[in-house]
Amino acid sequence: MKRVFSAVIVRRVSSTFLSIALAVGVWSATPAARADLASEAVSGSLWTETLDKLAPVLLTDARAKKVDDTSLRVRQNGKLTFGTLKPVEILLTFDLEKATILEISTTLYNKGDDGALLKQEFEARLKASVAALNEAFGTEATVGRLKKNESGVSGKSWEWSGEHFAARLEASSTGSGRKYVAEFIRLFLVPDKESLKRGGAKDAAHRAGLKDNVKREEDGTVWITGIPMVDQGEKGYCVPATVSRVFAYYGMDGVDQHALAALCKSSDAGTRLDDMKKALVKICNSFHMRVKPWDWIKPKVMEKELQRKAAKMDSLSVGNVSSLMLETVRKRPYLMNQGFREIKKQIDDGVPVVWAVMLGLFQEQGLPQSMGGHMRLIIGYNEQKQTIIYSDTWGAGHEKKEMPLSYACAMTNLLCVLRPTL
Repeated sequence: MKRVFSAVIVRRVSSTFLSIALAVGVWSATPAARADLASEAVSGSLWTETLDKLAPVLLTDARAKKVDDTSLRVRQNGKLTFGTLKPVEILLTFDLEKATILEISTTLYNKGDDGALLKQEFEARLKASVAALNEAFGTEATVGRLKKNESGVSGKSWEWSGEHFAARLEASSTGSGRKYVAEFIRLFLVPDKESLKRGGAKDAAHRAGLKDNVKREEDGTVWITGIPMVDQGEKGYCVPATVSRVFAYYGMDGVDQHALAALCKSSDAGTRLDDMKKALVKICNSFHMRVKPWDWIKPKVMEKELQRKAAKMDSLSVGNVSSLMLETVRKRPYLMNQGFREIKKQIDDGVPVVWAVMLGLFQEQGLPQSMGGHMRLIIGYNEQKQTIIYSDTWGAGHEKKEMPLSYACAMTNLLCVLRPTL
C-alpha cells in the first residue's frame, strides 16, 4: 500500500535520512540487504519507494557522505548493482518534497579513481559494461555520440529506456598511440528520457540574470547562492571539480568534472595551472564565456620579498614562510584592496571567482588536504569584517566558509573569472 506523507513529514524524513547517513557513515542494516538498481528502475519501484524504506537497502554496509542537502555520495561493497556491474561509488540525488530518488549516477571507470588503462583494456571494459546493461535493462541500447558543445568532450553514448526509466552510458578517451588516455565511463539512471537532458552551450546563463542570485545579509555579508556542490572525492580533481560547479551554476551541467579532467589533463595527482588556463580558453569559446585571469599580488613581488627576508635567516619553515607572506601583503594594502575591489565587483554581478591557492600556510579546520596547491571558489565577501566567503569541492560542510582578507591574499596563486558573454 502506497504511503502518503505531508510536506512537513517528508522534509523531516528526508533530513533525518541524510543526517543519519552523514553522522554514522555506515548503515547497520541487515547484511543480506542488496539492490539491483537496474531491475528496480525497470519496474518503477526505485522512483516510488520513500527514503525510509529504501535506506536499509541502499546504505547497507556503505560509506555515505553528504554532498549537499539533496545528494549522497555512496562508496559501497557491491550491495548496490546494475545487473552484474558493481561500481564502487554511486551518487544518489533526492527529491526532498516527495522523499524519493530523483537520479542515480556512477562512474564505471574514471582515471582519477581507477588509474590509467591501455586502449584495449578500456575498450574491453566498455564492451562488457554495454553488454551487462543490455541484459540488465532487457533491451538493446541505442548508440549515439557525445557532442562537444554539450558535454565538453567527444565520445560515444548508449541509451536505454522503458515505461519507468531511462539510462545513458557515456564514454570518452583522448589522444592516440602513446598519447592515448582512457578518460571515463559514466552512467546516468533516471525515471524518464526528459530527465536525461543536460545543459550545454545553448543553455549558458545570461549575465543579466546572475545578479538575482546575490544575497545581502544583515551582518554585511554579500554572497552568491545557488552554486551546486561537486564532491571531488579522493581524486586530485579540485580544478575540474571547481570549474564544473561554475558551469553548472551557469546552467551547463552537462560538462562535469570528468569531462573537464580530460580537457585539463588532470590526473589523480592534480592539474597543472598552465594546462588549466589553456583548456579554459579553449572550452569557454564554445560555451559563450570568456576567461579573465589575474594576480592578486604579483608573484615576482612576493618572490623578491621572500628571498630578501630568507637571506637574513638560517632556514625557512612553513611557519616562517606564512608569516613573511602575510607581512608582505599587509605592507601593501593598496594591492590587497585593489584585488578586493575586483572580487567585490564580480560577486555583486553574481559571478563566482575561481581561486587557486597554496594550502598549509594558514590553519584551516576539517580539510582533507593539508598541504599543496588547491583550487576553490570565492563566492562572497564582508567589507565590514574584511573577509572573503569561499567554498571547497569536498561536499557538505564546505559550501560556505570565511577567511580574513589578508590570509586569502597571501595564499593566492591565481584568481580567474569565467563570465558569460551573452
